[in-house]
Amino acid sequence: MTHASRRTSLATRLTHRLLWISVGVLVANILFVAYYDAADKEALLSDVLKREMANLDAAVGAARETPPVIQDAVRPFYVEHPDAYGYAVVDHAGRIVDARNLELLPPALLGGPIAATDWIARRPSTDSTEAVISHVVERAEGAYRVYFTIVDDPADLIGYEVWDEFLGHVWLPLLPTVVLLVGGALIIIRRDLAPVAAAAAWARGLRPGAPVVPLRDDQAPSEIEDLTDAVNRAIARLNTELDREKQRAADAAHALRTPVAVLVAQLDALPDDPAVDRLRDDVKALSRTVTQFLLAAGADRLELDGDSAVDLNSVAEDTVAKLAPFAMLSGTEISFISSDVPVVVPGAGDAIELALTNLVENAVFHGRGAPIEVSVGPGPKIVVSDRGPGLPGDDDGRMFEPFWRAPTAQQGGAGLGLAIVARIQRAHKGRIDATNRPGGGAVFTLSYRSAPTL
Repeated sequence: MTHASRRTSLATRLTHRLLWISVGVLVANILFVAYYDAADKEALLSDVLKREMANLDAAVGAARETPPVIQDAVRPFYVEHPDAYGYAVVDHAGRIVDARNLELLPPALLGGPIAATDWIARRPSTDSTEAVISHVVERAEGAYRVYFTIVDDPADLIGYEVWDEFLGHVWLPLLPTVVLLVGGALIIIRRDLAPVAAAAAWARGLRPGAPVVPLRDDQAPSEIEDLTDAVNRAIARLNTELDREKQRAADAAHALRTPVAVLVAQLDALPDDPAVDRLRDDVKALSRTVTQFLLAAGADRLELDGDSAVDLNSVAEDTVAKLAPFAMLSGTEISFISSDVPVVVPGAGDAIELALTNLVENAVFHGRGAPIEVSVGPGPKIVVSDRGPGLPGDDDGRMFEPFWRAPTAQQGGAGLGLAIVARIQRAHKGRIDATNRPGGGAVFTLSYRSAPTL
């Protein structure tokens, strides 16, 4: 599965859902506050009156003139909407010292001595925006009464009040809370899902037939522990069955060796005859297949000692020496080129020799008498090359699968040789690569991990 096609992780899903929930909560609070404030028009209007009165009071207190003149300090909607907003400043003697749109104020309210009482007056009709607020401002020269009136609201002072309520009662207090909650939740999600990611990485590393290393995580929740225990038991059962199958195959191949050997001996005792010769060839092919079954079973059970190391020069030289008579009887010339320095790798010499033997035997069988060259290096690798017909172009990498044989392969093989080599290389954490040689022939490379020089 490619990275682009992978499903969204659980942490990402939870994060997205948490963000959507947070956005939903924030929007719900905004709508609730907006509806509540819009429904309470009396309170909104009262807040507008108090806010504008506070602005007028500040202007009166800051005015340098005596008596105070504040027309340059007030907001422009008094000029832009003369039929909607007005104010007046009255001194202690009842004289109007400054005003805008004075005709909007009821004349009965103006004049008379200044009392300390502040008040708000509205029309009885709840649908009307008309209202008046009065407030006393103290200055050094005496007290002044300030009036503000609103008849209509074309400047949308009430709308601004709703927005101010939203900022003060929703946005500023709620947004930091949402950010802290979401941020904290994201940290908790990532931390609490870390055991899930660790368990997934552990499960990806499991291989059938390989020993199971238990997942050690004291912080993992009980659900993850139960899951890993279940996987442990399942892999253990699978490994047990695999071992049994391998043992049964090995036992069956081993049981066949004796009767096949007896059959070969009996055929050798028969007089030469074309029919007998063909029968001898068939029995030899059967004997080779049984031997490869045994070797495949041994490769499956191969376990390497972590401290073992072997020199590839020595293994390759011994293997070529053992196989030289076999190659000569088949009419094939075999040569060996060693490395100038020891090439030491971690692994088992017998297993590497078995892998190299299979490659050389394959080259003899399929090379049709073409010369074979075995070389070591440069680096931790053994190269087997021949000048035969080369590799088939349509194998699609299946040549290392058990029982796969090329359509042009000669009779007598079981298709297990390269599969055995691949298994041995996996056990060594190495690689096997196969390519066609320029000018004809095949090249097989056994690569290994490096180890300190002996």
